[in-house]
Amino acid sequence: MSPRKPKLLVVDDGDRYIEIAHALLRGYDYATRCELPGPCWECERRPGCVLTHAHDAAETDAALAQNPDVDVVLLDVSFDLPEARLLPSDEPLERRCRLQGLAILDHLRRARGDLPVVLMTSREELELEDAASALPADEAVSLAGADAFDARALGLLVERVLARRHEVPSAGGYAWGTSKAMARLRQDATTLAPTSLPMLVLGETGTGKSALAEHVIHPASGRDGPFVAVDLSAIPPQLVAAELFGTARGAFSGAVERRGLVAEAHGGTLLLDEIGNLPPEVQRMLLLALQRGRVTRLGEAASAAVDVKLVAATNADLEAAVRDGAFRSDLYARLNPSARLVMPRLSDRVEDLEELASGFTQKTFASGADRALLLRYMEVAGLDGPPSASLSVGRAEEPEHGVRFVLSRSSFGAMRAHPWPGNVRELSMLIGTAAIFALTDAMRAAQEKRAPSADAARTIPIPARLVRELLDASWAAPAVRAAGASGWTPELGPKPSLREVSRDLERQLYARLFRETGGDFEAMARRLLDGDGALNARRVRLRFNQLGLRARDLR
Repeated sequence: MSPRKPKLLVVDDGDRYIEIAHALLRGYDYATRCELPGPCWECERRPGCVLTHAHDAAETDAALAQNPDVDVVLLDVSFDLPEARLLPSDEPLERRCRLQGLAILDHLRRARGDLPVVLMTSREELELEDAASALPADEAVSLAGADAFDARALGLLVERVLARRHEVPSAGGYAWGTSKAMARLRQDATTLAPTSLPMLVLGETGTGKSALAEHVIHPASGRDGPFVAVDLSAIPPQLVAAELFGTARGAFSGAVERRGLVAEAHGGTLLLDEIGNLPPEVQRMLLLALQRGRVTRLGEAASAAVDVKLVAATNADLEAAVRDGAFRSDLYARLNPSARLVMPRLSDRVEDLEELASGFTQKTFASGADRALLLRYMEVAGLDGPPSASLSVGRAEEPEHGVRFVLSRSSFGAMRAHPWPGNVRELSMLIGTAAIFALTDAMRAAQEKRAPSADAARTIPIPARLVRELLDASWAAPAVRAAGASGWTPELGPKPSLREVSRDLERQLYARLFRETGGDFEAMARRLLDGDGALNARRVRLRFNQLGLRARDLR
């Protein structure tokens, strides 16, 4: 059985682009509208409705509802339509028409965030790429002038868009969401992953850099070898070279023969997390390995060929480290900074909050002791079917199987307003904790025969008070407590956002504590965090670095 042809939907107020598509892309199917209610322009113009497409946003929605298997949308930028058929906007009518395609693109991203869209124009005076940069189109193409695409080029462009979307269909459960920042990240990550280029992934702690490398970049690379990850901040500096490149027996006192993590990743992907912690001498060794494609174990003269997809991740400012001489400029250039990926903060993608929270709920009860707890609850409550967990906001119907946790709208509103200093990692911990506590309460009620009917027992509310308590215990709380206890008065000044205000206050506090303790991170940890100061010192040092503080500037 031959595979089905990819299906395109052309969105254009006239006939030009559907005619171009049929002329240049003969190997594709097209979404039709002739079965939809209401008049069809093409049926009126052409018997048999051979050339069919959507002419405005409403017809686009109808066509997608009729053809949910559409693979790619080809979307015109400029529309000449009556005002009533344009998407609402405060812009002047002329500009609304000229850039109506961008409004439709934004509308599509909200409704179908995963649907590939190619913007098209035949107006040479329209700076298409500049206009499209504000919204996450997968491609932008001109069909006029010196830059006009021919049939082969347009076909390859559509194939490239299709390939990006199908290379990692599930991405190991990676939650992309519908935010513009994540749509752009997905496009860039899946484009660069199959290449031989090293990839540099930047972002704050907890934004999901290692998850992107493992669940997206590695599968999309097409490599059969393993995924190997190493956290360079967790390895003593004197042992980093041996860990990465391996050792021959007797290379140094106590050295045993070992292969090294770079060689372990041969044929696969190597994630070097916290690349900014790489010691200077090891930076030179890594640069040589990347340039030559070979590694030499410590204590040996012979080298061995290696082929790895290198992903370097960090929350540090590598450009500043290069300026300060702490990071080699040639290695930084080799890490491909011009094509770096930047993980957005959770506060910059709050529209993805519900999807992420639901995914973390499923993950919490997917295995281990928490899955066993869910199984036990279902047995006590008399629920049959597979043990699964989901989450919704507001009132929801009971699920057909498993259980569904429910957040009140007020709780979800508080979550949306939260700054999320720990990003998606903090959200994962909060949702997991809240769901487990709620399940424990439901279990107790079921054991005491205070539970509702079996069907109603499938819905477990998460108490609003519990959510508030968890939000109040945010990762930012220790700094706030320490500030109040010290009698310190920070310098306040206007910032672009509340997040910037919070970061500036935290930075001032860390600088003050550093000076007061003489740079003793263990002492700082004892003042900031409950528990063992020695164990928490590394966390405090890491946050110190994230805030852009440097010991040499404060001593």
